[in-house]
Amino acid sequence: MPPFDPHHERRGARRVRMGCNARIKSRNTGETHYGECIDLSIDGLALRTSFVPQFGERLLVVVRAPAVGGLPGKPFEAEVEVRRCNEIERGRLYEIGARIIELKS
Repeated sequence: MPPFDPHHERRGARRVRMGCNARIKSRNTGETHYGECIDLSIDGLALRTSFVPQFGERLLVVVRAPAVGGLPGKPFEAEVEVRRCNEIERGRLYEIGARIIELKS
């Protein structure tokens, strides 16, 4: 058995770096927050924001896609479920990892 490597990627799907603005709406409270989508995959995404959700909380996320060739990109919209929330900057910035539940059109 090979030795445990803590840096080994355990996700089943490849993540794509994004760096796009995101609007995050809590299904629990209805409050809207803003942040940045830092990566996206077929089954999940990661957001950086000042908002701290609860584990398992459902969020409606809209990620603004960058313009391509002068044409505006279509926003990515999904309902997601929070799987983790890590503090990045004490009391200011958090990274949310979420599983995509449903894509919106």
